[in-house]
Amino acid sequence: MVIQASRLQQLQKDEVYQVWLIKDDKPVSAGAFVADEQGNGTVIYKMTEEQRKQKWDTMAITLEPSANNKLPQGDIVLSSAL
Repeated sequence: MVIQASRLQQLQKDEVYQVWLIKDDKPVSAGAFVADEQGNGTVIYKMTEEQRKQKWDTMAITLEPSANNKLPQGDIVLSSAL
């Protein structure tokens, strides 16, 4: 799965954007990224066979204080129903 975002703000030193797949209000991390100078960012996430069979409700990108969170801590900056 490839997720691309644009017009994102520049981050503070340890902050990252983190991508989440959400089903029944339960988020699963799909990677993290830092936007480039133009505010563009991309995540390439390889889903497991089980994840590919899921019917995800939402994809969201949050602004996180650091990478590799198990659950979202920051604000949602982008989201889309799936």
